[in-house]
Amino acid sequence: MTMLERLSSAIGRRTQDANRAAAEQILREPKLLENIAAGLSGNNAALIGDCAEVMTKVAETFPLLIVPYMERLGPLLAHKSTRVRWEAAHAIALAAPYAPQRIFPLLRTLTRLIREDGSVAVRDYAVDALCRYGAADEESARTVVPPLRDALAAWDGKHRARILDGLVRIAPVAPELSAQLLAIGEQYVRDGKPAVRKAAEALLREAGKTAGI
Repeated sequence: MTMLERLSSAIGRRTQDANRAAAEQILREPKLLENIAAGLSGNNAALIGDCAEVMTKVAETFPLLIVPYMERLGPLLAHKSTRVRWEAAHAIALAAPYAPQRIFPLLRTLTRLIREDGSVAVRDYAVDALCRYGAADEESARTVVPPLRDALAAWDGKHRARILDGLVRIAPVAPELSAQLLAIGEQYVRDGKPAVRKAAEALLREAGKTAGI
């Protein structure tokens, strides 16, 4: 059996077990990942979703392995299948710190997903991708902080804690943005949700250290 023939949809399973087993085998034999990458295109949404899920599971352990396949994952952010979009966004987010130059062409799409996608999971992973990209250096931070700041108010603040946590990671590389990040922290430090308050407090501490306060 080929790698594609072993995946969940190919054997009629609804659990993740087959895809997890495929990822474990790839971690032992990385050359097999090319077979999975070949399945990221085509018309079979279930198979594409399985392949993207394997990419995610590989990236959870060894994200550098999927970096060469980012250009194949990127187009899946616009796929009609929600599952395909969220697995692609998740894999991309995991690999983002190791391939900022490959994330840059996807920034507009990721920002649109945060603003427009109906799936909470897709939006969550798009936020993670932007935050991890932004933590690469100050130029990257300057690029992503404005859309992340705007997203704090989107979707009734559903992603607020996650975005603030991401800004905490960005703060150390962006001293030029310290005043802006401190203002964001002050805005949400008395939020009604404990997770948001905790993240805002962490942002105030980290941005304060960067600013020398």
